[in-house]
Amino acid sequence: MAIRNSPERYGWAARGLHWLTALAVAAMFAIAWRMDALPVGLAKLQAYGWHKSLGLTILTVTVLRLLWRLANPQPPFLGDSAWQRRASTGAHWLLYACLIAMPVLGWLMSAAANTPVNLFGLVVLPNPIAPDRDLAQLFERAHGTLAYGLLALVALHVAAALKHHFRDRDATLRRMLAGAFVLVLVGAGAVRAAPAEELAPWHADPTRSRIAFTFTQLGTPIEGVFRDYTVDILFDPEGPAGEVRVVIETASLDTGDDDRDAQARGTEFFAVDAFPEAVFEAREIHGWSEGYRAVGSLTLKGRSEPLTLPFTLRIDGETAHAEGSLVVSRHDFAIGTGEWATNMAVGDEVTISISVTATRAE
Repeated sequence: MAIRNSPERYGWAARGLHWLTALAVAAMFAIAWRMDALPVGLAKLQAYGWHKSLGLTILTVTVLRLLWRLANPQPPFLGDSAWQRRASTGAHWLLYACLIAMPVLGWLMSAAANTPVNLFGLVVLPNPIAPDRDLAQLFERAHGTLAYGLLALVALHVAAALKHHFRDRDATLRRMLAGAFVLVLVGAGAVRAAPAEELAPWHADPTRSRIAFTFTQLGTPIEGVFRDYTVDILFDPEGPAGEVRVVIETASLDTGDDDRDAQARGTEFFAVDAFPEAVFEAREIHGWSEGYRAVGSLTLKGRSEPLTLPFTLRIDGETAHAEGSLVVSRHDFAIGTGEWATNMAVGDEVTISISVTATRAE
């Protein structure tokens, strides 16, 4: 997985910072709930220390998230509703504001109460203000009130993510999840608009279809194609609903240079002897403002990654023509290992383009 965000998914840096924040917030609230009930003593003092350290961690991670967000545009909002897009943006910025304001208020409250703040016992923070009991009480009330606001925003955030996944059935939640979380939620919530047996099969015409890829070699774009592949389609444009399964014979790659193709088939790249097939399988197809999205996964060289293919579709009677493209990271699939693992000679991003003409089966 690439470190940076792409139009279709979050990079591992954004995902890591997001889930680190989520875990820290959950732990902070759990400790806060418990420490108030503890009697005065060492355990209570230690709980407060952990609570403050987690708050400082959240503050630091949130600042990093904001800087990363400014430097790396996020994937676009999935959905056509303008008010939902504005509400989502507003809620996210309110979350960021709370995640910054709460630790700052806690720090000010501790300083006004003349109690030290340190980060896991490693670094002691200076007091930004002089001790003042009245200010300490004011900051304490503000800190507590903001905690309820943060809880409400977190609940709204979770509810919206689940709504996108289970009701809208789009990739909003899936592109922030990884690994086992994806398998669990997709298994629980990937409900199609129509059963597979009710979807019409379409037969792809290989003579009028094309699967191509473009990568950079020493800064120069190189285009190649796969010659042998099968495309199985079940699709109902009225839903929309459907399934797509594309099986590519990796040994059929052709970039127009025999030496380069032979190397690409070798163990450092596609390892076609061990992994003769690449499979894209989508169990969901959704409509959006610019066409459709096929939501699924790509399995290549023994690795699987969630993938969303945006495409346009034109249907003329019993014939359909679809075109789409997406960008993947070759490193996600260990394409280019050893001396090819860096991006000096071969770039990381690979653009995959599809053009498929299919006819409806009788």
